[in-house]
Amino acid sequence: MITSFFPGRVRLRAPIFKESDLVEKARALLQKSDAVKKIETNPLTGSVLIEYSPSKVPMEKLLPMQDFFARLAAEAQHFDGSAECRKKISGMLDKLENLF
Repeated sequence: MITSFFPGRVRLRAPIFKESDLVEKARALLQKSDAVKKIETNPLTGSVLIEYSPSKVPMEKLLPMQDFFARLAAEAQHFDGSAECRKKISGMLDKLENLF
């Protein structure tokens, strides 16, 4: 799912990123953080590029979220476009908002 990463920039690629409604919901959540500088999406390839300020993303804040992101990644890998999968991912994104 992570195709490239270095401090300040991460590129993700997965079929779920072709789903514009879910991508926009996640984008809205991420843009609430002052650490996120820019988010580019490509729905044709299912790619998302996130540029952020590494100094504004302390590890103390990220470590407690590790389990959540692992569960979200597992769901994204099994995403089949069904209403049930969409509802589950959307619900997880709602929970993500509470973690920020």
